[in-house]
Amino acid sequence: MQDIAEIIREGSEGFFVTQYGTIFKFAFLTSFGLFIMYWCREIPAQSKLNNYFGPFSMALITSVSFLLGAVCSAISGYAGIWVSVRANLRVAAASRICYNEAIQICFRGGAFAAIINVALAIFGISSLYLCFNFYFYTCGAENPPIEEIPVLLVGFGFGASFVAMFAQLGGGIYTKAADVGADLIGKVEVGIPEDDARNPAVIADLVGDNVGDCAG
Repeated sequence: MQDIAEIIREGSEGFFVTQYGTIFKFAFLTSFGLFIMYWCREIPAQSKLNNYFGPFSMALITSVSFLLGAVCSAISGYAGIWVSVRANLRVAAASRICYNEAIQICFRGGAFAAIINVALAIFGISSLYLCFNFYFYTCGAENPPIEEIPVLLVGFGFGASFVAMFAQLGGGIYTKAADVGADLIGKVEVGIPEDDARNPAVIADLVGDNVGDCAG
């Protein structure tokens, strides 16, 4: 079990590094594009943000918050894959002894990844909100436009969604290609059961399940 799990872990982390390396190249280009777009765009006259920010500062805030959202999303994806490739082995071992213990390990592994996901979202949004609130306070604003802070947080959500979308897309294509390949050579060509240990493509299939379902 440990030998096979180690191979799956190496494959999953290798795919993760390759995929996220490509994603972050696009993320930096998109961040630069957002900076240019917001720099060339005037803040609406009816907005109270005109009193505190100019086009350049709005562009900088949006691009930086975009990158922060992308980083939080990437960490969340890595947390999911880090937990899954380690919990899978323990669940397989526990299921030989006690069904209830296997379910508990599954649940705790999933709960950890889910908590990390939600915590990073709350951390990113709350940090930016407090920073803007503190900025208004240092400016001596008597009636700061707190209700307009969500406009400044758009970049964070866009960055998080940007990374998550490409991770789901890349991971989904990988896992489906590996699954179809393993089924074709195993069940169709050779006539052995699905996930049979004699089929080397099963390793790629299991790697795909981790990067597609967990990291994505």
